[in-house]
Amino acid sequence: MMCAHSPVRPIVFIFIIFLNFSLQGQSLKDHVQKGDRFYERKDYGNAWKNYKEALALDPDDPHTNYKAGISALHEDNFSQAVQCLERAYLADPNIDPDISYHIGMAYQKNHQFGEARKHFQTVKEKNKRMSSVASQKIKECILGDSIMKLRVDGEVEVLNEVVNSSFSEFAPLITHDGNTLVFTSDRSDDAYEVKSGTNSEDVYMTRKMSGVWATPEKIGMPINVKFHEAATYITPDGNTMLLYYEDGGGDIYTSSLVDNKWSNPQALNKFINHPQYRESSACISRDGKRLYFSSNRPGGRGGFDIYVCLLSENGQWGRPSNLGSTVNTKGDEEWPFLHADDVTLFFASTGHATLGDYDIFKTVLSQGRWSRPENLGYPINSSSYEGHFVMTEGGATGYFSSLRKQTETGSDIYQVTFSPSSHSGQEPVAEVIKPASVSSADHYNIVTNLRGRVIDVTDTSPLVASIRLVDNSSKTIVSSATSDAEGNFELVIPQKGNYGLTTEKAGYMFNSMNFNVPAFDKYQEIDTHILMVKGAVGSKVILKNIFFDVNKSELRPESLSELENIRELLASNPAWKIQINGHTDNVGHPEANRALSLKRAQSVVAYLVQQGVSPSRLKAKGFGSEKPLVSNDDEKEGRQINRRTEIEIIE
Repeated sequence: MMCAHSPVRPIVFIFIIFLNFSLQGQSLKDHVQKGDRFYERKDYGNAWKNYKEALALDPDDPHTNYKAGISALHEDNFSQAVQCLERAYLADPNIDPDISYHIGMAYQKNHQFGEARKHFQTVKEKNKRMSSVASQKIKECILGDSIMKLRVDGEVEVLNEVVNSSFSEFAPLITHDGNTLVFTSDRSDDAYEVKSGTNSEDVYMTRKMSGVWATPEKIGMPINVKFHEAATYITPDGNTMLLYYEDGGGDIYTSSLVDNKWSNPQALNKFINHPQYRESSACISRDGKRLYFSSNRPGGRGGFDIYVCLLSENGQWGRPSNLGSTVNTKGDEEWPFLHADDVTLFFASTGHATLGDYDIFKTVLSQGRWSRPENLGYPINSSSYEGHFVMTEGGATGYFSSLRKQTETGSDIYQVTFSPSSHSGQEPVAEVIKPASVSSADHYNIVTNLRGRVIDVTDTSPLVASIRLVDNSSKTIVSSATSDAEGNFELVIPQKGNYGLTTEKAGYMFNSMNFNVPAFDKYQEIDTHILMVKGAVGSKVILKNIFFDVNKSELRPESLSELENIRELLASNPAWKIQINGHTDNVGHPEANRALSLKRAQSVVAYLVQQGVSPSRLKAKGFGSEKPLVSNDDEKEGRQINRRTEIEIIE
């Protein structure tokens, strides 16, 4: 009997295997097709869900990996985006003409700046259409690598699931005792609202009980209304709030707690709320006399700028003043928060050097001027959005919102707890982490971001000019830029080297600047104006990259790039005749100084003659210490300025 039935078993077994493969194939096809439909509609969240299921069944298909990687990139799931896009590229390097760019973006967003630069360099070399974009991304990676060296001395953690939900939470506000937290969220338990996307943003409040945040509750009417609103500032005592409503394109309102009830919100005056533009957030100084707010109204430096209003004698806010180009940029500056010291302003920006999207910065008011904004560093800032930073009065704890979680829950609220050594009752300190040894790979780790404006020295009109940064040791061009129609430009100066910056424009003498950057100097930003002098008889400029040893007249090798600039200037202007002027400080005998300065000028002339410039177009003159630019009494900077070589048009 057993033998009579035994042939049936293999047939049944084969049928089951076939059925499993058939069902698996059908499931794979279904997931891919569903993913493709969502992908075509740019619904990357649902596309990613289906592609992920498909890859679990077939992890090697290049097309599924490519679309999954793009979807994950859009969903801020950067590590998965890297894996999928690299797998697609390895299987088929020609799967998409922009595959290297997408991989570079995934690596950049995942803070892997070295790998990102490799792919952007490939794009720059092989794709002319994307060359300028790739150059900008390479610059961002260099800056990002530098900013990552700024390490916050403290611990960053996401708040628990009582405060954060599967929806978005942002704009945290804290009272002076650190025990009341106000925030904004679009959370909803209405299934129809969630499915239709009509759930609105409301203001919530939670209190800390035995060191733990209690379940948040809606503040309710009259603050929470039918449409979106957000709280942007709360006074230290928790009795007054500034609120954002969508009226008039987006305006700021105020409400106070009276008899344990919030008053009807009242719009701030016309100087703050522009009828056609958006005011996204505001805060008030501790003394109640200054109100800072962000707005995208005309007349600013870029998109959103930060403004300040002063309280007038009649109790009304006066006309706003823009905080100026030190704080505001061509990008967006939003969500100002003034710390309890009344001089430290935190804000978020896309225009200053960031790791990506909005980063949080701080600036300090001193003698009426704001200091250069400092990036708070990693891990407060990441390649994703960070904003709405606030801090407790003692400076021990900060709160901010971020999209970094890389899930589908939107933004969350994070807490940073600074170590005792990183604050002294005031603001946090971000420190540069310096490696123990130097290698060639470290060359771009910490950089200086130079930005400025090229203008005519006579009438200050903006100029479109070519700018290049040269390593004076290797004579190689490190970075280059062209100023825009307003004269603005930006470029990166690496650490560890001596660099010459040359600015050129037809009809003008070139401008020369020098930067001597030590190894592992901290990340910094420099603002400058480059003054261009028109080429005419009597015009002269200082050559900042001509170098001599002390009491010597032989040109040092680092001078060659600058000497070539002079040769090219004469070649471009064949009618010009020039004089090289040598100057010294007043140390030493006047006659000896005059002789030394003449010999140095003659060395420059001799080099130019060797390079084919006619001697009839060149003249050398030594002035010694006769024509100082500043007082020689300043033994360091003054004398250094007076020791100079100039080029002057004499005919």
